[in-house]
Amino acid sequence: MSIEIIKITNDVEAFAALGKAIANEIGPDTQVIFEGWPVIKLTISGENFHGSIPTRIMPPIMELQKEIYRIYTRVSYNTDDTRNLKQEERDQLELVVEIRQGSTEFLTELANSLNEIIKSTDMSSQEALILLVSIAAMMTGAFAWKDWLRTKERTHGEEVSVKLSQEETRRLELVTTAMSREPAIAENKVALDNFRDDLSRRLKPEDQIKVDFQPIISGERASEIVPAVRVPSVEIRIDGEFIINEVKFPKSFGGKYRFAATRVSDGQHMIIDAHPDVLSADQIQILKDGGFSVKLVHMQVNAKRLRDTISAASLVSINWPTDFDEEATED
Repeated sequence: MSIEIIKITNDVEAFAALGKAIANEIGPDTQVIFEGWPVIKLTISGENFHGSIPTRIMPPIMELQKEIYRIYTRVSYNTDDTRNLKQEERDQLELVVEIRQGSTEFLTELANSLNEIIKSTDMSSQEALILLVSIAAMMTGAFAWKDWLRTKERTHGEEVSVKLSQEETRRLELVTTAMSREPAIAENKVALDNFRDDLSRRLKPEDQIKVDFQPIISGERASEIVPAVRVPSVEIRIDGEFIINEVKFPKSFGGKYRFAATRVSDGQHMIIDAHPDVLSADQIQILKDGGFSVKLVHMQVNAKRLRDTISAASLVSINWPTDFDEEATED
């Protein structure tokens, strides 16, 4: 029996083969060869891309490189541990950067890597086609970026403005069908969409992303529909000596005090709330005295830190430094 050879040299041939694989039209003796496709071709242009790469862009690009490694190890070695990669495999998968006047292009050719996967995998030709073409298409195709952008518009409550051509719609439908059959494709889509989110957030308004020479999104548009990641605050305890700078007294009986203070050890400024029901009468008096002159006090404070800023702080106790030293000695 003669062996059927499917050679994939471009995206048209890739999706034709994917359609046949989904329709169960690939024989068990079929040999699949990638040649010249797929190629990741991502271009970022902007004022800061004149013969250089802004450092703000590098973290998501490095994460994309790691994800390319992880995708390869998942398929080849059934693990996310990229330490399994041989050096020659890393070299084949490495993103190449081309810097031009006003733009930077990130590209890598994946054909050789996919061929190596096919040689070593236990998957049938049909299974390999579905998995590899789908993942490669999501990594390299403009249609995948457009689908991501349409999802962002819907999530943002906007009418979808990004249009897919008839062919792009067909390709998206094929990949969606493939995802329903192979969970690994869906997992990789999530990772790639996270990369798109991160990269878009780092664009300046005048920057623009192009995929395979097609304009995808500008920094200005990204700021409208790709929200910044919310970083959770961290609860911390701050004890030490402070200088009270200013105290705002309650407007009504039983209300809270709010005051500005500076920690002596590092000069950290913060606004602290003090609730009368957690303080003794003597502690409230110390706080009042501190409001009429610059005084050194010892405080225990519960706080929330967001990045390098104290976003909220609540007074637990306050003492004159000598009183605190005496209490510590007694303990």
